[in-house]
Amino acid sequence: MPSLSLNHFLLVFLGGGIGATMRWLLSWGIFSASGRAWVGTLFVNLVGCIVFFYLAKAFQDMKPDHELLIKTGILGSLTTFSTFAFEVVFLFKQGMFKEALLALFLNVFFGIIIGIGILR
Repeated sequence: MPSLSLNHFLLVFLGGGIGATMRWLLSWGIFSASGRAWVGTLFVNLVGCIVFFYLAKAFQDMKPDHELLIKTGILGSLTTFSTFAFEVVFLFKQGMFKEALLALFLNVFFGIIIGIGILR
């Protein structure tokens, strides 16, 4: 892990802003098309997995500054475990058990499949 500096802080801050904006736009677009919030979360999580694993494979010797900007900043704010967990719990509380289990399974299963497929 690189040392803490103002430059590193700014890289994560900039990347986080980019990733959060991408997440909002992608989630909004998918929600608008599907009418289901969890589908938007699934989409951004899977896109994030694809990009993250691809970068991990393609750029194994990524410079620490680039890693902070892209992996920690952009991809860290693009994908979100907390929103995924909240939406699954919300679906369970609403009695939408099949949809909750589907969201849970698809996020976990395809996230792992993406990683295995890219890193093989």
